[in-house]
Amino acid sequence: MLLNSIIKVLPNRILSAIIDQISLVVFSLIIFSISDKLASTTQEINRIEVNTAIVIFSIFLNKDIYFGKSIGKNFIGLRVVSARTGNPASPIQCSLRNLFVLLWPLEALMLFFSPKRRIGDFVAGTKVQEDTEIGREVKWQFIQAILAVVGSFIFVFYLFNFIDSLGIMN
Repeated sequence: MLLNSIIKVLPNRILSAIIDQISLVVFSLIIFSISDKLASTTQEINRIEVNTAIVIFSIFLNKDIYFGKSIGKNFIGLRVVSARTGNPASPIQCSLRNLFVLLWPLEALMLFFSPKRRIGDFVAGTKVQEDTEIGREVKWQFIQAILAVVGSFIFVFYLFNFIDSLGIMN
């Protein structure tokens, strides 16, 4: 029974994640190739690359904020919804949910025990389900989206500064 539920749920989520990763890699390659041409010294290149990495990681954390859909979820027909109400997850819920991708080995393991919800879903109060037209009339929560984006930029900025202080990025 558990294996059947894993087989039914996991493939669409995995395919969605693969599409999201590919789109992020393509976007990253474009941004890094442009940013390398803007710098003339090695120090400028390093600074631009770190800032670009902060932007790209923040985009990854906010990939689902548009009505609970990322590029991959949109192609596959999935949506992140509030586990309590079934409405599309708020931008803040989506960003909080994606923060736990930093613990991806635990997240992947969690999917075997709870195929429909990962750790980030439990913390944010969300789940991934097939997209239905029911939630389409929900108004865009602009302030929450701004807070999610700004919050993730701040988080990633301090994360990269912490990593830099350990001497890992030099």
